[in-house]
Amino acid sequence: MPFDLTKGIIAAPVTPFNTDESIDWRTLESYMAQIAEAGPAGIALNMAAGEGGSLERDEQLEVVKRTKAVVAGASAVVAGVLASATSQAVRKARDLAAAGADALVVFPVLPTFASKPISVSMVVDYHAAIAAAVDIPVIAFQTSLVAYPKGVVTELAKIKNIVAIKDAAFDIDTSEATIAEARATGGSISVLTGNDTFILEAMLMGSTGALIGFAGTATAELIRMQKLAAERKITEAYEIWDRLGPLAKFCWGPPLRDYRVRMKYVLLRQGVIPSDTARLPQPAISDADRKEIDRLFETYGYADARYLPAGAKGPRLRSVR
Repeated sequence: MPFDLTKGIIAAPVTPFNTDESIDWRTLESYMAQIAEAGPAGIALNMAAGEGGSLERDEQLEVVKRTKAVVAGASAVVAGVLASATSQAVRKARDLAAAGADALVVFPVLPTFASKPISVSMVVDYHAAIAAAVDIPVIAFQTSLVAYPKGVVTELAKIKNIVAIKDAAFDIDTSEATIAEARATGGSISVLTGNDTFILEAMLMGSTGALIGFAGTATAELIRMQKLAAERKITEAYEIWDRLGPLAKFCWGPPLRDYRVRMKYVLLRQGVIPSDTARLPQPAISDADRKEIDRLFETYGYADARYLPAGAKGPRLRSVR
């Protein structure tokens, strides 16, 4: 089944771990099924929110295979490509596609791409090599560490199977420039926001959707918000974001690395996962962060079933405090 990954919500969920840091496969399968039930355009695995960099190669492939099985065609299965060299990225892309990935997200090469200035040709050549190695859609990815220079989006749009760029620069000016450059291609490439702290605002600026870690919870509500934004029903969209925004802004607040364990605690409180364990050296969630999330739950009612990944129809283990 072909999937349109140029608009809508692509959820980038956490990877649930047991307390010994091994992957909790049973919970992963249940969690992915709940997200798929909400009907997102895709589920993005091995991303930063899923601690993809901490997963071994075999684990990355197994996450894709198991998610593909439980999703059963309801949503696209998207996989992150994290590499430090072009040849390595090409091998990983092929392996992930063979494991069942319907599309790929190409992370910037670190530290190579973090050095300034970065040339347009360096970025484009890297993506072109990966895109040529597979026959599935590819999504580029700019981050707060690596905002791509002007001209990159224009050139990426010329590569046949590059369909979108995830903008997670967490900078409104960068988002505006990225959206404007993509718009000038006449629809050859789309912008999916990855800015968890201003998701709705980025959509109203012109992002056609979101590839976002925050959609690992409240997936159904975020899908509803995106559809309202696309229809320019701004008041109705803000009714959702005014309730969800405070949680997203806190979870993705400083220090940014801690959004992983904050999101895991949110899902633990919702009864979706049984543990908020992350792999070291990621620190555990602080007591102060737990208390603030508890306060937000009480203030905004995040224990309500509509904020589960699948919304009110979704199952959960039990609510945790």
